[in-house]
Amino acid sequence: MESIQREQKRCVYCGRYYKPDPRTRKTQKSCPEAACRAKRKRQSQRKWTEANPDYFQGRYEKVKQWRERHPDYQRLWRKRVREIQDKIPPPEPVRRMVFVIPEKMLQSEIQDEIRLVRQSGCGFYVPG
Repeated sequence: MESIQREQKRCVYCGRYYKPDPRTRKTQKSCPEAACRAKRKRQSQRKWTEANPDYFQGRYEKVKQWRERHPDYQRLWRKRVREIQDKIPPPEPVRRMVFVIPEKMLQSEIQDEIRLVRQSGCGFYVPG
């Protein structure tokens, strides 16, 4: 149990053990579960807002004045972003897929794997 605790951390929100991301090992508080991450985000946002209560006060007037001085900014920005997206060529479709099937795999399991690949649309199966 002691070696598990050295490698893993306990989630502050759900109490389960998880393996922390190596980049943020010391500061990570929650496990990768979506509910725990959402709680962590809400808590940190609430804490930040309490520490910076005046941050959003009076910002609308500044933004409104800036937009009046730059009326075409958003339209031109959207056009530029679309141009960049149009330049990216579509990816090549999958032409061939090779399955590496363990020797002891049952025929029904092989058929299940093929069915999953066909349903996901990421490949195709050619019998024979």
